Amino acid sequence: MDASRSSDTASRSSYDEHQAFSRAIAETAASGNGSAMDPDDLEKDSAARPQLSRSNTAASESHLQRVLTSFFSDRTKSDRKQLVGLFFFNHLLLALVILSVFSLYWGAMYKRTSYYHKVDILAVIQDDGPAVQGLPDLITKVPGNWQVYNSSYFQQTYDVAQDQIDSEITKLVHNQHFWMSLNIKPNASNAITDSLQNSAAKPFNSTLYFETVYESGRDPTNMKSSILPLMLELEAIYQEAYSADILPKFLANASQSLSSIPSVNLAQAGSMSFKQIDYRPFSDYVLLGPLQVGLIYCILLTFFQLLLFIPMHVQLSPKLKVSHMFFYRYATSFINYFFMSLFFNLVSLAFQVDFTKTYGRGGFMVAWMSSWLLMAAVGGANENMLTFLLTIGTQYAGFWMIFWVVFNISPSFYPMDLTNNFYRYGYMTPIFNGVQIFRVIYLDLYPGHLGRNFGILIAWIVLNTALFPVFMKYFLYKKKQEAMKAAAAQNQAPQ
Repeated sequence: MDASRSSDTASRSSYDEHQAFSRAIAETAASGNGSAMDPDDLEKDSAARPQLSRSNTAASESHLQRVLTSFFSDRTKSDRKQLVGLFFFNHLLLALVILSVFSLYWGAMYKRTSYYHKVDILAVIQDDGPAVQGLPDLITKVPGNWQVYNSSYFQQTYDVAQDQIDSEITKLVHNQHFWMSLNIKPNASNAITDSLQNSAAKPFNSTLYFETVYESGRDPTNMKSSILPLMLELEAIYQEAYSADILPKFLANASQSLSSIPSVNLAQAGSMSFKQIDYRPFSDYVLLGPLQVGLIYCILLTFFQLLLFIPMHVQLSPKLKVSHMFFYRYATSFINYFFMSLFFNLVSLAFQVDFTKTYGRGGFMVAWMSSWLLMAAVGGANENMLTFLLTIGTQYAGFWMIFWVVFNISPSFYPMDLTNNFYRYGYMTPIFNGVQIFRVIYLDLYPGHLGRNFGILIAWIVLNTALFPVFMKYFLYKKKQEAMKAAAAQNQAPQ
């Protein structure tokens, strides 16, 4: 009996609490909608409400859409502040890159004439007659580092016989001890005198006695435009002096015989010009592809191949042991460079570039292997830097490429002797040494520096290969730190 009474009391208490809760809901609805709902009706409605609520929620979620807003909305206020900060930071960064890196390239062409004193030019005066007596003084009026010899002094300095002077002069230019030479051969003055005094003598031909030797292949774009004009300037000065002072003296000494001299002899005696011998000519402008702009493409290609293989690297590297992962990356890169260098040279072959000038039928293979080494040298640096940039922001990869291209080409595409000594750093760059190698292959230039050129490329490959594990370990360390921070932040987040 007592148990029954206690159960009824508990039931009534629970019912009263439920009624109180229902009234509170009804009053809230009435205050919001302006009408009251009977508690009994509300109780009936509450039975169906869970199912309706679930269906309504599903329907509303299926129709959720992102609400777009204007740029100046309060919702984008923080984004606008972030944009302003990013704007100033990015433009500051762009200004620094443009002003510093681009200045490196502009500087290679700045005031080139002020560096003419570094251009070595050889002048050998084998004649000792009146035709050349004033020539050494005229040479001092022309810019350049002129080294002037007479025949005896030249023989003593270079230990050659009289009949070897001409070939030795050509050899010195070919071996790149001098940019060009002026060779005034013996008996030039006697030939002028004889043509004016002997009616049976041949007309004087200045090109047989005044000879300049150079190699346009040594610098295809700058030799004729910047260095050869120094010799042309000397030729113009000497022509003026010859017509004004030297020739009148010859005519005065031959005045008694001029009437019997053929007119062609008189005309030829008044003509003074230097014979130009281009010992290693540059005539095929297709070569500007593999010798200049094509080398920029080599840098870019090594970067692109890395981007193409990054998804595979990311997928495979976590599954490999550390030693196998390094082997995989090295092998992939060098195999890629191997085939890209082949395709690079096939383009030159398709446009009929002559690979046989220096190494005959093996020239293509030499060019291919040289391109392979060059791509490995520049590509290794790209791979290391991109690995590093992945830890701070891939958006900066473009800045590295601009720097790496300009850093390489600034001292490589212009004569080192016509730039500031600062650009001597180019002797260690991969592209400079690649240019020197390809000029030997395509133009048969002096091969004496090939050992140094190949050695520097190999040194870059060894250096990049040794540094890659360092950059990779740093990359893994940073990623591990980021993962730990993310896990810690997730653990601290309220549940």
